[in-house]
Amino acid sequence: MNANRRHIASLAWQAGTIVLLLTVWQWAALTYPAPYLPALENIATGFLRLWHGDLLFSAIVPSMTRLAIGFVIAVVVGSVAGLTLGYLRNLDPWVRPVFEYLRFIPAVAILPAALLLFGPTDTMRIFVIAFGSVFPVLLAATDGARRVEPLLLEVARVERLSIPERLFRVILPASLPSIFAGVRIALSIALVMMVISELIAADNGLGFYILRNQRLFQTANVYAGVLAIGTIGLALTLALLAVEKRVLAWHRGWRGLPGADG
Repeated sequence: MNANRRHIASLAWQAGTIVLLLTVWQWAALTYPAPYLPALENIATGFLRLWHGDLLFSAIVPSMTRLAIGFVIAVVVGSVAGLTLGYLRNLDPWVRPVFEYLRFIPAVAILPAALLLFGPTDTMRIFVIAFGSVFPVLLAATDGARRVEPLLLEVARVERLSIPERLFRVILPASLPSIFAGVRIALSIALVMMVISELIAADNGLGFYILRNQRLFQTANVYAGVLAIGTIGLALTLALLAVEKRVLAWHRGWRGLPGADG
């Protein structure tokens, strides 16, 4: 009961803080009118306008499509490469230096090269999203594969499973908790790279929408675009957490067993 009360009190404080900030914003917008401080109703109008009509298909849909494709590529490539490197440790001295070198290149710095390579196309933006978000998944999958219980690997050898079968039937399930941790980080990076890639030589997407309205001094629409990005990020994060909770239900049960921690 006390835990429920603390939870309710925490939610009340969070809601109160948000209401207070919005109240202060609205008071400042009405008291000290300025182009960079639009009223909340103007921002809300711009936000709602984004989700229907032409803006839905010129701003939201293109961004979501690129984000989805680039993020899925990053998760698949990062998981497969990470599990392989984690299991086949003999490859590590040959491949690890390359991945470490690429990992320390800021994803933003790859934009000019990607623009030269692919041109101002969706392929370029998808590549940038995938490049920026693949490394958290790859590193998490590698670490998860190396932490697999040796007994499971020994059983796989006894059963004479092939290497692909070991990867997908033994190592992958055991590494899923680590992989999901990397996927959560990769999602936030993918969202950032989506916006940044749309600020350069684009003609649609949320990044382009924000940049265009900033140049036209349509400040309310700029804030509306930022809120749309935050809303998409929050919705995707909640969806990912729901998938993770369902997929890793066995893991939470295993951790709850007496002596499961060793």
